[in-house]
Amino acid sequence: MEATERTIVRGRRQTPSEARLPANETGLDVQPSRFNAGMWAVILFVSSETMFFSALFTTYFYLHARTAEWAPIFERCTSLHCEKPTWQSVTSVAGLEIPLILINTVVLLSSSVTMQLAVNAIKKDRRSPAAFWLALTVAMGAWFVLGQGYEYLTLGFLPDNSVFAAVFFTLTGFHGLHVTGGVIANALVLFRTMNGHFSSRRHTFFEGASIYWHFVDVVWIGLFTTIYIVG
Repeated sequence: MEATERTIVRGRRQTPSEARLPANETGLDVQPSRFNAGMWAVILFVSSETMFFSALFTTYFYLHARTAEWAPIFERCTSLHCEKPTWQSVTSVAGLEIPLILINTVVLLSSSVTMQLAVNAIKKDRRSPAAFWLALTVAMGAWFVLGQGYEYLTLGFLPDNSVFAAVFFTLTGFHGLHVTGGVIANALVLFRTMNGHFSSRRHTFFEGASIYWHFVDVVWIGLFTTIYIVG
């Protein structure tokens, strides 16, 4: 009696959900279910990042409560005038006074919508719309990073100028690094999408990048509310 041949996927036995998929001879990632190993890895990574930012927020509120004079009294300024930035602050760009902080916030939060539109498109095998929305997401993320960098240049104070300045640059700086990482990841997803690496059945990396991007947007909501509104 001949032994029944089993289809092996990545070194493990085929599950019933995988048996329903067509044969995969492309070498691309197989996505038999929503919560496969790759997706759990993304969830665990985002969970660890959540604890990291929770620690930073805890530091902010601790110093806020323990510092007798929390109002941003800067020991020295790098320009003639410096003050705590708020959501209503305006920044001079090419001679125009614009609410750069508020614009950056709207752009970043809007990019979360375009990212989800890209995910919805790839789940329907609509690669061109997915690439379009993803390119727009990358552009909006890059805008935010550049806008934040320009904001740093025009603030008029440095991290060592006060307790508030140190916490401000720590929180927004780490978030900016995470946004930069998200932009790079989304750019890689865009490249792979344009080369046909994703489909409605194989998009684990695509969806993982979207989860991370939504995460950095949610973190910014907390930062924006804590620093720029509540203070």
